[in-house]
This record gives sequence, structure tokens and C-alpha cells, in this order.
Amino acid sequence: MFATDHFVVQPSGSPHQQIPPKDRDELTVKDILRFIRSSWRLCLLWMVVSLGVGGAYTVLSPGYYSAYATILLSSPPAPQPGEAQADERVYVESQIQVIQSDEVVGRVVDHTGLAEDEEFVTDDSWRTRISSYVQGQLASLFGTELPTAEPNIRDEAMVLVRRAFSVLQMGSSRAVEIGVTSSDPQFSAMLANAIADGYIGNQRERRQAAGAEEASDLHKRLAELREKAFVTESLKELQSDPESAERARVLFREQQSAAEVYRSLYNALLQRTLSDFSASSLIPSARVITAAEPPRQRSWPPTVLMVALSVMAGGVAGVGHALIRQAMNHRLITVEDVHRSTGLDRIVGIRRIPRRRWNVVGPCEQSLQPVYSKDAPELHSSLSKIASRMRGVQGRQGGFVIGVASPLAKSGSSTVAVHLARLIAATGQKTLLIDANWQKPSMDQPLLNAEPGRKLARAFAIIPAHQEGLEVLVLRPTGSISELNASLSISAALQHLQQEYSCIVVDFHSTDRTADLEAAMGVINEVLLVLQARRTFADHLEGILRIIPAEKLSAVILTRMNRAAFSPNREYRP
Repeated sequence: MFATDHFVVQPSGSPHQQIPPKDRDELTVKDILRFIRSSWRLCLLWMVVSLGVGGAYTVLSPGYYSAYATILLSSPPAPQPGEAQADERVYVESQIQVIQSDEVVGRVVDHTGLAEDEEFVTDDSWRTRISSYVQGQLASLFGTELPTAEPNIRDEAMVLVRRAFSVLQMGSSRAVEIGVTSSDPQFSAMLANAIADGYIGNQRERRQAAGAEEASDLHKRLAELREKAFVTESLKELQSDPESAERARVLFREQQSAAEVYRSLYNALLQRTLSDFSASSLIPSARVITAAEPPRQRSWPPTVLMVALSVMAGGVAGVGHALIRQAMNHRLITVEDVHRSTGLDRIVGIRRIPRRRWNVVGPCEQSLQPVYSKDAPELHSSLSKIASRMRGVQGRQGGFVIGVASPLAKSGSSTVAVHLARLIAATGQKTLLIDANWQKPSMDQPLLNAEPGRKLARAFAIIPAHQEGLEVLVLRPTGSISELNASLSISAALQHLQQEYSCIVVDFHSTDRTADLEAAMGVINEVLLVLQARRTFADHLEGILRIIPAEKLSAVILTRMNRAAFSPNREYRP
């Protein structure tokens, strides 16, 4: 099913002249646009398939939920005399490491009882199953046994908890966010709050322990100063001896002076202790500012991200598939493909014609192919240009034989042959159309004229045309026949009929089925080569061109081109 008028022109030269590799490998904007036009459906198909796979994964895969708890860290400790102020960013990073430490995680595991939860501790992932299976097979292969060790349930629970959560600083503040991801939203919120409480409880216990140790040291120092500050009470009784009394008074005054000093130190230390205690009670500790709530929507797989990834993956796969097909298949889709593959300059593009545009010219005998009774006016323009440039048709020389062939079956060669024969017959020349498709089903035996010595029987028929009609000669075997005998019989029939008709159009079998075209090449004056777009490859075209002499190739007709590949803004020139 065709339409018309697509031509490409190459400067004078042999039709079989190949294009230099450098010209053939050039990439232009036109090539890119043509690639996009020919591949967008494939890319769209891959995108649809990828979206389907991504949607199935989103729906069928187990969902994961993330819960978040936010805590505000305490202020960095005051520097000791002579020390520089601690960097707050470094302090926050150190506290994040503390939250992820075994001390805090172990506290969470102990307080939540996760070590006793068999469902939580058991690792039933595919990776664990495959690893256990491989280890077992290797052990049985080498005749050894896997070492059995008592599992440390608490450590395994700590590893699983550490994998399930992450800690992130919020901006440049002292607030950190604890995120827990799990398949159970309730468990995610519970574990996030447990980690936050575990860190705060751990910090509180550490501060209490440090405060108790510091208080114990202060009490010891206060006790020592108290003993030294109030030791003079035992020296208030003086001796009766004047010299001894004088020495005692001197000693008492010295002890009293020392006691005054110790009492001032004691009072200063006591006052400092009380002020430090009251100040430490006012320093805020870490606290939860946002408790985790069970999430309503799952965090993985995210729908928007899966759609975006599916579209991107489908687009990449579609483009890759199109590039591989472009590099491997070498399909002939446009006239430029034929020109680029072989360097031919006599190329006609015919667009696909819908069935509603085909006309039935009249009743056709049962012995003829059904396509011979159909007519498409859209084919006349292109075929008339081709016919007008054939030497035998234009010069009206007798016995001019035109072969119509194709490298593959069902490419439209019979349609082109019957339309070309009608156009030549309309010029007034005595024209004969030969149906040389001898491998097609035979007609009724009484209709065939099987003369002695002929390998193929003949049957003459008439199909409607503009004037008296177009004569058709049908060649069919009456029995089993070899390809060689059939080819020789066709060549002999052509030599005999050249004396009776001015122009003979031969509808050959495709060259992938018989060698009739090659066998009759000595009788044929010109050849019309018919290719079907998107079905014929460059290898098919190169194979049939090897058996057609360059001077006998009249034109190449590319049929059934789609609208995207068809461009009527060309002219046919010899």
C-alpha cells in the first residue's frame, strides 16, 4: 500500500558507486532529527515498560517508614583556666559520635529488651541465606564442618540498631535529628525516642557521676581545712610558768593567725562550692525538643523518585536500544538510507497508501493474482516519470523487456509491475505483463496450455485497462519442476515473446526464493528494484545489486514508507 513522489539525486556517475567512508560517517542535525523521528516510539515503549516495572516494585516491595526525633544538645563545658574556648561545631560532632557509640546503643538495647526479641535479632535476609548456603556447600565439599560459636545476641541487636538509625546536625545549631527507618512505623518512632532518651540518660548519669566525684573531693578538702581552722581551741589553757606561758601565748598567736587563714580559705571554698552547685543546677542539659511520631507515609520506596528513575531508565534503555538497532540492523527506512548504504542515485520513495484509496478496476479472472485487479492513482505520478525515462519505452523500440524484482517476498513488486504495465500500455504500445511467480499455487489444469517440451505451462488473461485491456501471461508448472528448469523456461519465453510485443514487463519472484532474475539477465533490458521500507536491510540490497549490471538498473523503489520518513520535496532525475 503506497503513495508517491520522493526522489533523491546524486551527481552523474555509476549507480553502484559507493560513498566515501568519511561522507558516510558524518553526523548532521538532519541525521539526529531522523534518528529521533524513527526511534521515539521505541523510547516511549521502554519508558512505559520501565514505569510498569517501577510501579510494580513500588506496590509490591515492602515499605519502610522513617521516624525522626530532635534533641537539643547542652552547651559545651566551660574551659579551664588557660584553655581556649571549645569549637561548638567540633563539640556537636563529638556528641553525634557519642549517640552512635556502643555505650548509648547498648543502653537502648537493654532498656527496650531488643536482645530478647527473636523477630528483631533474627537476620532472614537473602544475603544471609545465600552466604549460609555457600558456606555450607563449601564445607561439605571439603569435608569440613562450619565452626559453631555461641552467638552474642546483645552485640547482634546493637549492630541492627546501629544500621537502622542515623544522626544529622540541623544546620549550624546544636540541634541534632535522630532518624530511624523500619518496616513498622510504630517501632521506628519508639526506637527514635528510645535513642534520644538513652543519650540524655547517659549524659545525665555521667554528669551526676562527675558531680558526685567532685563533691567527694570538695568534702575531703573542706574536712582538712576544718581541722586546721579550728585546731586552736586546744591551746586556750595557758601554763602557770611565766616563761612557758609566754611561749604558749606566742605559739597560740601563731596558731590563731594560721587558723584565721585556714578559716578564710574554708569559707571561700565553701562559698565557691555552694555557688558552683547553684550555677550547675541552672545549666540546661540535653533535652528532646521534638519527639518522634509514627509516620503515616512510607519513606521508601518514594513514589516521585521511583517515577523519575523509571522514566530516566526507560529513556536511557530506549536510546541505547535504538542506537544498537541502528548500528546492527541497517534497516532501510528512508530514501537517504538507501542512498547512504549503496551510493545509488535513482531512488523513488512511495508512501504507504491506506486501503480505502485503492480502486478495483474491474472483474479479474480467477487465474490472476488479486493485486492485478486493483489500482492506486497515487502511484501513477512516480511510475510515469520512471517509464518516461526508460530508453526502450521512450524510443518505442520493439521487444523491450523490463524486469520487476525484489530481494524479499511481499515487498510490492507485483503491484509496481501491473501499474507500470498499465501506464506503458496507455501510451499505445503493445504491452504484455508476465506473471513469472511460478511457485505460487497453480490455477485449474484446463486453463493452462502445456505444450510439449515446455517446463512451464502458459495461460493468457486480460485485465481491465484504459482501452482494450492489458494482456497477462501466467506461467505455472503442471507438475514438479526444478528451479533451473523454471528459470530456463522463463528466459526462453521472453526470447520468444520479444518478437510479438513492443514492451514486456516481467513480475519476478523475490531473489531470496529463486534465481530467475539472474538467469534472465541476458534478455532483460532494464530492471526496477522494489524494496519495502523497515523490512529490507542493507545486506539484502547489496546482495541483489551484485546480480544486476549497473547499466540495466533503471531505478530503486522504496515502498510503504511511513509519513515521518516521507518527504515529497524532491525531484527524480536520471
